[in-house]
Amino acid sequence: MFVLNTQPRRPPHAGRRQRGIASIEFAFVFLLLFIAMYGVVTFGAVFYTQQAISRAAEDGARAARLLPQPPSLASVCQAVSNSLASSVVPPLTCPSSASDLTSVSLTGCSSTDASCAVTVTYRYGDNPILPLVSLFDTSWVPPKLQSRATVALKAS
Repeated sequence: MFVLNTQPRRPPHAGRRQRGIASIEFAFVFLLLFIAMYGVVTFGAVFYTQQAISRAAEDGARAARLLPQPPSLASVCQAVSNSLASSVVPPLTCPSSASDLTSVSLTGCSSTDASCAVTVTYRYGDNPILPLVSLFDTSWVPPKLQSRATVALKAS
C-alpha cells in the first residue's frame, strides 16, 4: 500500500529566519512591563511614606493631648520619632536640626489655646525609599511630604 504525504515540504532554512524574533518581542514587552511596574512601585513607596508621616503627626498630637499642659516640643518630638522608628522613614533626632530629613513643629500649644497642631515634614526628594531612575519622568514625585494633625487640649 502506498501512502501519500499531504503536507507541503518546507525548505530546510525556513525555520532559521524566525529564530531571533522571540528575543526581540520579549525585549519590547519586558521594557513596557518594567516601566509600568516601576511606576506602580514608586507610587506605592511615596504613598507609604505619606501614610507613615501622617501616622507620626497623629501620634505627636495624641502625645500633646496626654502630656502635661502646655506640651513641650521635645516631648512631642520624641513621640513622633518613636512612631517613625517602626517605618522605613528615618526617625528624627530630638531636638531636630536643619540638617535632619524630618522636622516637627507645634502650633498653638500654649496654655491659653484650646487646640494644638503638630506638623511633621519629611524631605522625600533628599532621601527617597526607592532610587529615582533618570530615564523616567519622575517630576510627579514630591520633594517633601507634610502632614498636620490637630487635637483639642484638656481644659485646665
